[in-house]
Amino acid sequence: MKPPTHYPLAPDPVWWTLQGEGHLRGFQMAFLRLGGCSVGCPECDTDYGVSSKETPQRIAEMVDEVIPDGCVDPWVWITGGEPADYDLRPLLAALRRYPKQRVSVALATSGHKRFIPPVDWLSVSPHKPGELIQKYGNEVKLVEGLHGLDLGEYIEAHPDETTGFMYRYVQPMTVDGAEDPASLDRCLAFLAAHPSWALSRQDHIVWGVR
Repeated sequence: MKPPTHYPLAPDPVWWTLQGEGHLRGFQMAFLRLGGCSVGCPECDTDYGVSSKETPQRIAEMVDEVIPDGCVDPWVWITGGEPADYDLRPLLAALRRYPKQRVSVALATSGHKRFIPPVDWLSVSPHKPGELIQKYGNEVKLVEGLHGLDLGEYIEAHPDETTGFMYRYVQPMTVDGAEDPASLDRCLAFLAAHPSWALSRQDHIVWGVR
């Protein structure tokens, strides 16, 4: 199968922001949202529709346009949708080749498909623990209650919980700009029973940034 010549993009697909979750929390970076999603969580309220299809070089140009002047070694965070739906090798090559400055590339995936192409940071956030295939990466993030995710079900499906991921996070749901107290309580109870895990937050929502 030939590598793709164009990639689907979600509406308003490229922007500069603060990472609000996980180990890279607080880092400024360019976000790149690809369109389409094979996971299909019924509760999802994110627009993963396809507004356009662009070449890898054009996408790299769009990313370069949002990186502020003077930013050294910026991060590019590829999200979706589900980026692992696509052969990303041409896109990754363009991102590393085109921008004026060297970029580090991170990718967020549900882990429901195997992801092999090299990135600098791989973040796995499964929605359906029993369907997790990508069992290694830099971090795994479990958002308690997201699309019905139960922390206990994850451990039941993956009892060897520390294998494959350098960092392991649970984070409570954020509703209307504030952490849900009941979700936080469940995360804290989980952490008490699983000391190799850490607490994360959806701080970008609290901060009011996209």
